[in-house]
Amino acid sequence: RLLALAAVASALQPQVRAALNHWEPELVDIVATTADCCAMIARRVSSPLVRETSGGGGVNVQGEKQTPMDVFADTLLNDALRPLAKTLASEEADSIIAGSGDTYSIAFDPLDGSSNVAVSLPTGTIFGVFKGDALLGKPRQNLVAAGYCLYSSSCEFVVATVDDGLPRRFYLDGIMFRDAGTMQETPKRGPYYSLNDAREPDWPAGLQSWVYSAKRGKTAAGTKYSSRYVCALVADVHRTLITGGWAGNPRPHLRSLYEAAPLAFVANACGGYASDGVGDVLDMDIRDIHARTSYFCGSVDDVKDLEACGDVQQGAATYDA
Repeated sequence: RLLALAAVASALQPQVRAALNHWEPELVDIVATTADCCAMIARRVSSPLVRETSGGGGVNVQGEKQTPMDVFADTLLNDALRPLAKTLASEEADSIIAGSGDTYSIAFDPLDGSSNVAVSLPTGTIFGVFKGDALLGKPRQNLVAAGYCLYSSSCEFVVATVDDGLPRRFYLDGIMFRDAGTMQETPKRGPYYSLNDAREPDWPAGLQSWVYSAKRGKTAAGTKYSSRYVCALVADVHRTLITGGWAGNPRPHLRSLYEAAPLAFVANACGGYASDGVGDVLDMDIRDIHARTSYFCGSVDDVKDLEACGDVQQGAATYDA
C-alpha cells in the first residue's frame, strides 16, 4: 500500500524534477521520489492522531525505542526507493538492503528527532546518494548528492549535488514541493552554537574552553555567542547553515553514514564545514554502516576555531534524558 502511494505521489513533484533536470535522470528519480516520500511523512507527522500514538513501537538495531512514525517513514522510503536504488541502508535496519537499480545507492535516516513528534517539535529526514554500491569508504569520493527535509512550521526540502553550486531549496505547499531557489551561502562565522549545554560537566577540556570563551566574547570572532538547541539534528543544522555558528554533538553519537556525511555534504555546498573535532567529515573512512562519530557542523571559521582548541571529542556516554 505504501509503495502504491509513493507511485501515485511520484507524479506530484514537477518543480523538484524541473529544477534538477540538468542532473542525470536516474539521480533525479531517486531525489524526486525521496521528496515524494517526505511530502507524505510531513502530512502524517502533523496529524494529532500520530502524536497521540507516537509512544509505541519496538526497538531498532541501534537499541533505540522506535515510534510508529519511525516505522512508517522507514517502510515508506524503503518501498519507494527499492526499485530505483542498487542498494539501500537505513538507520532502522540491521544490514544493507538489495534494490533493483543499477547506478546509485542511498542511505537515510527516515525520521531524525522522532521523539519530538509527541511534543510537536521539529523533526526531519536525512539522505545521501552514493556511486554504485559504494556506501562505505570516504564520503568525498562516493557521495554524489545529499539532502534533508525539515518538518517544522514550514516543511523544507534541501538537496545538493557535486559541482552544482549552492543547494536547491523547496517548500511544501499541500502535497507539492515548490521551488524556492537556492540556499544562501553560510556565513564564515555566526552568533550561535548548538549542543546540549547540560552535558558541560562531561565535556573534554578543549570544548569547555571554547564554550566558556564564546559566552564571553573571547573567541577569535570577538562575538558573545548565544545557544540555540532543538535536539533534532536537521533543525539545528538547517538554522546554522542559514544564520552561522555551529551545531553538533561531542559524543560519538551521530551516525556517520546516515546523518554526519550527508549533512556535511550539504554544508560544504553552502560554503560551510563539518568536522569530527579533528578533521573533515567528508574525508573520514566509514567502515561500517552503523559507525558513529563526534560532529560539529556550520560556519567554516567557527568550526576550524573549535578544531584548533584540540580535545573536543567526548567519549561515549549514555544519559537517561
